[in-house]
Amino acid sequence: MRVGIFSESYQPLINGVTTSVNTLVAELERAGHSVFIFTSRFPNYTDERPGVFRFPSINSMVEPDYVLPIPISPHIQSSIARLKLDIVHSQSPFFLGVVARQVARRYGIPHVSTNHTLYSEYTHYVPIAPKAWTGAVLSRWMRGFYNSCDQVIAPSEMTKRVLLDEYKVERPITVVPTGIPEPPYVLASEEETRRSLGIPADARVLLYVGRLAPEKNLPVLIDAFARIAAREPKAVLVLAGSGKSAESLRAHIHTLGLSDRAVFTGFLGRTKLDPLYLLSEVFVFPSKTETQGLAIGEALAAGTPCVIVNAGGAPESIHDGEDGFLVEDDPQEMADRVLSLLDNDLLRKQMSERGRYNARALRPERVAQRVIQVYENLLGKPSAPTEEGENREGEGR
Repeated sequence: MRVGIFSESYQPLINGVTTSVNTLVAELERAGHSVFIFTSRFPNYTDERPGVFRFPSINSMVEPDYVLPIPISPHIQSSIARLKLDIVHSQSPFFLGVVARQVARRYGIPHVSTNHTLYSEYTHYVPIAPKAWTGAVLSRWMRGFYNSCDQVIAPSEMTKRVLLDEYKVERPITVVPTGIPEPPYVLASEEETRRSLGIPADARVLLYVGRLAPEKNLPVLIDAFARIAAREPKAVLVLAGSGKSAESLRAHIHTLGLSDRAVFTGFLGRTKLDPLYLLSEVFVFPSKTETQGLAIGEALAAGTPCVIVNAGGAPESIHDGEDGFLVEDDPQEMADRVLSLLDNDLLRKQMSERGRYNARALRPERVAQRVIQVYENLLGKPSAPTEEGENREGEGR
């Protein structure tokens, strides 16, 4: 198959969508398929791989690392005509998702779209409009976009329920989580990792990985850590990530008198995260807005027991009481579960072993086969019908 992937998020931007795209592309190509990526142009970045087509872009004005594509490029449109794609797979319902839809309609090929994000939880990034108005417009747009696709992929059952119940999506929805690669066999030593990140040699590490942003519910984690720190003098909280909430979180920790018990690493790539997962005793994750929570899968693959707030799509990564614990959105309950793991070496060991075993279900090659099956089931079917009154021949020019 010749597959076109349309995604605003791609290298050099690193986030969950980019990780998902990279993982899928690698497995599709390993399976012998040809993949072409259509994405945003980033300043001063040159692709190392062929088959990447970049639309002009502008700064998003919301997050400094994010750009918005200008989905107009005669050169890319002519390239698409020559590529003779069999299927298009968009990764968002916005700029390049619309381009993917236009391409699918113009060439009569199927359009698959993956919904990676609970966009209703991110309306605070559009402060110029009332939240209720933004939510209503978003809901209408999502319903129209996903109902124009041939097939929708959701990374969790929770995401599928949102698409069905909140956005009234009527197209077929298949649940396929993002694959999680196993940690490499050769990693930096624990001593080297602690030294490079400023983690004390005897610290009992509690780890959070993700953006430092309002929607991640991190004050609950900080308040839980205050309770843990009062009981366990060697406990250290490591926050691996960056974002607009970093300074407010530092201030919160300072107010609690815990500045010497917390480590802010900034953004870390997967090669630096894997040894950090391995030396951590517990992975803690308070976010209620995840469609899947890739960091949870990475922690399990490394054998790190997890304590997760039971909300959003993240809980579907955990077998409660087997490889981690699900807790309510409550600092005391989170603290109690973390302390139960710190106090019980045997329980941690058992959960670690079970986590590694359970993580095998998300190996990328297994997950990619499920996506390939979606593609193969669609090929030969007609594309989504053209909206009444649209001129298909004029789209995309």
